[in-house]
Amino acid sequence: MRVPFEDFSVLIEESNGAVHLTLGGWLDAEAAPTLLAAVTRARPRDVILDIHSLESIDGAGWLGVIACEHRVASWDGRLRIDNGIRKILDLASC
Repeated sequence: MRVPFEDFSVLIEESNGAVHLTLGGWLDAEAAPTLLAAVTRARPRDVILDIHSLESIDGAGWLGVIACEHRVASWDGRLRIDNGIRKILDLASC
């Protein structure tokens, strides 16, 4: 299922007992609630965020990711970022 929001999208897939969220576009203050809603739908599973297709993420976007991690932890789940370190460095250099 794809959840679009203007310049942000979330592709939701279930696999191996976890929910995989492939994020695309711009993750900012306007998009963060859409991400949090998608994460909440995953309950009570672990969540994997794939950020490879993100074009941009700002401070509010990172706060949204942190809020998601807190939400997942509240049901004793784990949140993991796939394709993370290299992409985070690429986004930070923009």
